[in-house]
Formats: sequence, C-alpha cells, structure tokens
Amino acid sequence: MMGCLTAPFRLIGCLGLILALGFGWLYRDRLLREGRRLIGGGAATVTAAESTGRPGVRALKSARAKVDSLSVARADSVVLTPAEVASLVGNGLDPAVRRELDSLQVRLLDGEIALLARLRTARLPREAVGPLSLALRDTEPIEAAGPIRVVEPGRGEWAVRSFRIREFPVPADLVPGLLARALGRPRQDAVPVGMPAGIAEIRVRPDGATLYGVPRE
Repeated sequence: MMGCLTAPFRLIGCLGLILALGFGWLYRDRLLREGRRLIGGGAATVTAAESTGRPGVRALKSARAKVDSLSVARADSVVLTPAEVASLVGNGLDPAVRRELDSLQVRLLDGEIALLARLRTARLPREAVGPLSLALRDTEPIEAAGPIRVVEPGRGEWAVRSFRIREFPVPADLVPGLLARALGRPRQDAVPVGMPAGIAEIRVRPDGATLYGVPRE
C-alpha cells in the first residue's frame, strides 16, 4: 500500500530530474561560461550596461585616434571603451554581413566579446533552431559570443563559441553551420573582422579592451 502511495511522488521526482538534466544540457554552454566567470572572479562588479556599447561615428573616430597613437605617439597600449570596440567591430565586418544586423551592440566579457543585434532570419538553417523555426519572425534578437584576436596586420577574427536566438541557445556543435548559413559563407567557426594595421593583440575585459601595438624594433 505504501509503495502505491509513494509511486506518484517517485514519478514526479523522476520527471523533475529529467527536466533538470534537459535544462542543463540545453544551456550547457552558458552554464560553463558562468562557472568560469565565477571561478575566475575578476570583473563581477561591472554591470552589463557598463560593458555594452553601440557603434557610432564619434566613437569610431576616437577608437582610430587611439590606435594611431600606438604608432604615432609610440604608446605600448591603449584601452578602448565598449562603444569604441563596438564601432571598430561594426566597421570591420564585411558590408554584406553588417547589412544582416540591425541595432548592433557589443558587450565586453572576460576574454570575449558578445554581439547583440537583430538578425534577418531568412538564411537560418531550420534544423539548427529546432521547434523555434516554426515561430521565427523576419528578424529576431540574437546574441553571439566568443574571443576576438588579431590574425595578421589589418586582419582579425571573432571565433563564435555560443549563439542564442531570443532566449534559446543553439547547441555549440551546430553553431558553425548556423553561422555559415546566416552569413552566406562556407562552414566556419570564426567571422573575419578588419582591423587597423597597428594592432598586434587584443585583450578584452568587461571594463575595456586593451590593444597592444606592433613591437618596436
């Protein structure tokens, strides 16, 4: 009798465990990122608003002036604000890619940048977004994040590690294919970003991005 009474509770417990495991698997990339952030400590005091910037003409001009100082004023490094980083990244994207993104913002994370925008969804592979594909609008809010680095003078790349549409994360193994389809390119893990030639290295933190110049001889 007691076993019969407790059976529904055991069933509910099993269903709850299954849901928790499913949630953990679906959001595994975000959980790992948050875990690394908590373990690393660091920039927890910087709010999302403070670390987020929008591209603009004035911010782009300021960013370029700082980059010029790496060679003209022979400074070792300069620090860009989130708006200046957003302006450099937005300006460095391929024009065809940039046209697919509305309301662009860039958020500085610990070692990564997150790009927030509204993306035209016509090119999104339906298999990557699952059931959400049935409810996709012409444009959807997306957030993609990953490290950005200088590949060679004048050329950088942004390696996308996570991709989210609305509040729904795309599994990490499907991100390269989704990225390729969304940008109309072959399968790839990184987005090319043009950069001023005077930058040798970028180190990103929530309170600013430090650019290092090419070592002087």
